[in-house]
Formats: sequence, C-alpha cells, structure tokens
Amino acid sequence: MATSSCPDLFQIRIGFVGVGNMAQAIIDGWMKGDVIKPGQLMASAPSDRNLKIVKEKGIQTTHNNCEVVRSCDVVILACKPYHIAQVSEEIRSEVTGSKLVLSLLAAVTIPKLEAGLPSGTRVLRAMPNVASAVQEGCTMLVRGSNVTEVDVTLTKALFSPIGLVEEGTDALCNVGGAYGGAIAYMAIVLESMSDGAVKMGMQRHMATRMAAQIMMGTGKMQLETGLHPGQIKDSVCSPNGTTIRGVHAMEQGGVRGALMEAMEVSVKRAEEIS
Repeated sequence: MATSSCPDLFQIRIGFVGVGNMAQAIIDGWMKGDVIKPGQLMASAPSDRNLKIVKEKGIQTTHNNCEVVRSCDVVILACKPYHIAQVSEEIRSEVTGSKLVLSLLAAVTIPKLEAGLPSGTRVLRAMPNVASAVQEGCTMLVRGSNVTEVDVTLTKALFSPIGLVEEGTDALCNVGGAYGGAIAYMAIVLESMSDGAVKMGMQRHMATRMAAQIMMGTGKMQLETGLHPGQIKDSVCSPNGTTIRGVHAMEQGGVRGALMEAMEVSVKRAEEIS
C-alpha cells in the first residue's frame, strides 16, 4: 500500500473491529455498489449476534480482534467508543507500519487514537451515517499526523461510492458526527409530514412515500444546483399562497430553532465525552 497511487480496491483486505449498525451499513453500501467483495472482508465482535448477520453475507468472522488486524491491510475500528482504550491495548502489537487504521468512533479524537497505537501509525477518522447502506451517506474525514496522500485517496475511494465525503478537523468532526444523528431529525420531519397528510385524508403508505421523495428531491436539488436553501424555499412560495402559509406555521412552531438546537446540543455532548 506504499505506492504512489491508490491501490486496486479489489486487492486489499479490510477488517472491522466491531460490526454494529454503522459497520453493517458500510458493508451493505459496498456490496450494493460492488465496491468491495465479501471475501475481502473480515469482522470481529465479542458476541455472535452481529457476527451471524455479516457471516450470512459471506464475510469471515472471528471473536479475536488481533486476528482481524493481523489478516487485513485496512483496519476499521467500529467498537463502542468507551471500549477504545481496551481495544487499542489489545491490538497494538499487531498494528505494524503496513496497516492503515480508520476509526468510526464518535468523540474519539485523532490524538487519543494515535496515543493508544504504536508511534507512526497511519490513522484517519471517518464519521459516516447509516444512509451509507443505500449509498446516500455523508462522511467526514479527518487526517492523522502520519497518513499519506495515498491513504487519503484510498479512504475516499472506499467512502465516495456510498455517499458524500468531506474533509475536516477533529473539532469539525463532532459537527460532522451530528449529521450522523441528524438522520433521526429528518425521520421526525418525514414522519410529521406524513402525519399531516394522513390527517388531511391521504393513505399512510402514500403519505410516507411522498414525504420521503420530497426530502430526497430537495436535497438532490440543492446538491446539483448549489442554490441556497432559502432560494429553494422562496422559489415555491407565491405571494399569499398555500406554501407561505405553511412556512409561517413552521416558523410559529419553532421548527427552525428546534433543528438548530438539536445540532448544537449533539455537538456539545460529543465535546463533553471527547
């Protein structure tokens, strides 16, 4: 992996230390897009519950974290954040200079990650979200002090097929991490729109599908046109029309402020536990 260009993705072995919901979402996204083959993957976990799920996809499994590190070129830390000190101590003897370590752990900074692993370890943080499973994720990358451009190129090649990828700092990564949780906020908005349509007579399945499509379409419109969200809003608000009445109702209900506060408290909580 110490070449001047990105390695062939089909020639690398990738191991997950921990294979919960986020790891499974990444795996599903990769398989959906034929980005990585099941035979290239290996996963470890303390119990069989999650291992059974990924084993059924054709992925090699083990209870031994060191076996994953020993066998793989890229090691993805996907354990619980409060287990990182224990896991780092367990695997550090197997983390050689040939390994690239990617961390999916919320609120665990680059300095903390590097301090727990051998000096010179190539570490990146990657904060994706579970929409990676359907290749519509959003991932924030943070470079460690020892990574190469090849490492960054490789990491982007892994995450770009399953969603948007942006680079940032440890501090911004907490904000990026809040976007991971923001799927819950969007789900509440989606459900609320569906509820409103049902209240006014639409069948639930139709109301939910239409609300989901509207959310997806709005996001795609912004990404493809670069328009400010306010411009998109204004483009559908006719004077004294139906939409501006609805916007007024949302403002009276504090929707904008509630979403802003949700992002703020999420970031602050991440900072507290970093």
